Amino acid sequence: MKTLVFGSCNLDYIYSVERIVSPGETVPVTAMHMSPGGKGLNQAVALKKAGLDVYFAGCYGTDGASLKTLLEGSGVDVSGFVPVDCPNGQAHIQVTSTGENAILLYRGANGRVTRAMIDETLSRFSAGDLLILQNEISELRYLIDEGFRRGLRTVLNPSPYTPEMSALDYGKIWLVFINEVELAGLSGGRTEAEFIADMRARYPETRWVVTLGEKGSFYFDKNVLLRQGIFPVTAVDTTCAGDTFTGYFTAAFCAGADPAEALRRAAAASGITVSRMGAAGMIPASDEVEAILRQ
Repeated sequence: MKTLVFGSCNLDYIYSVERIVSPGETVPVTAMHMSPGGKGLNQAVALKKAGLDVYFAGCYGTDGASLKTLLEGSGVDVSGFVPVDCPNGQAHIQVTSTGENAILLYRGANGRVTRAMIDETLSRFSAGDLLILQNEISELRYLIDEGFRRGLRTVLNPSPYTPEMSALDYGKIWLVFINEVELAGLSGGRTEAEFIADMRARYPETRWVVTLGEKGSFYFDKNVLLRQGIFPVTAVDTTCAGDTFTGYFTAAFCAGADPAEALRRAAAASGITVSRMGAAGMIPASDEVEAILRQ
């Protein structure tokens, strides 16, 4: 089984603030640093650290060569990661002392993915392989359609949420990861129980993982509903928590773990991540996760 992350890479500019800025307000920054990020890159690193062989496809900009170097250094195959003549994707992230964040996202090179590039890349993968997607690159719907047509098992994190995410055919997705924001968008005001019932009825073969911050997470499919609490830590930065969770759950689930064990492993990994400042570089190695699980 091969694992292809077709996704985004960003240069993350992280600003420490006392509170998230409001319209018309100026808030002083107490510290700033730049870090590699982007949901695609973060998830690729998490999947690799969790034990999968990972291929990465996407576009990086004229200022983004260091992101390719980071992925290579992490052991990710970057033969499908190509340069384009425009600035790299960027994220400007406000982080409070309690770990809350707000993000401005500039698509940049991530918007240069083409259908021809998708066709060429997917031709190197076979039915049953994993295709990991997020909503930070162009041609997402085409990727979903082609992945389904070719028999790939598609894992989707429809983040950042846009109204178009509600119109996707989730019957073509093998595994979906959503957080509270995406849950609110997709549920359209329905209760959690109503959302679960509707998804089971409309997409009986799709599996769902919902992360709820301090309230933990849950998994459901057509047969089961399982819940997992958090591993208590002092939160420093929640920026990469969801991507870490996605990587570790997917790796465990594909290795044969039942959903309950995959949830537990992912919760432990994301707990370590939120206790550190930064994005991809703060994702824990599998031995760190094992140590937490043994406690």
